[in-house]
Amino acid sequence: MNFVHRWNGEYFGWFHDDALYTKDGRHVGSRRQNDVFGLDGRYLGEVKNHRLITRIGKVGSSDIRGVPMLRTVGTTVNPMNERPLDLPDGFHEFPPPGSF
Repeated sequence: MNFVHRWNGEYFGWFHDDALYTKDGRHVGSRRQNDVFGLDGRYLGEVKNHRLITRIGKVGSSDIRGVPMLRTVGTTVNPMNERPLDLPDGFHEFPPPGSF
């Protein structure tokens, strides 16, 4: 299990293998190399410097659809938020966990 944060420092959830889970245990996507796709195959963002961020130029792209996995129990470990980083040009924030 690898904990992951959004670019603004907010704790998002974790990766288990290549499956992305929100902090409350919902399976919302999968990682293919550094790109993250939703269960509907829609591009959500990517992993950059161990954080989630969305490249504007890739919004609208897609990959194969994923198969939703069973909801898992959220972790009892709730990592603290990290220091926010300035968004680089051509990127915007990865969607928050509550938007899925």
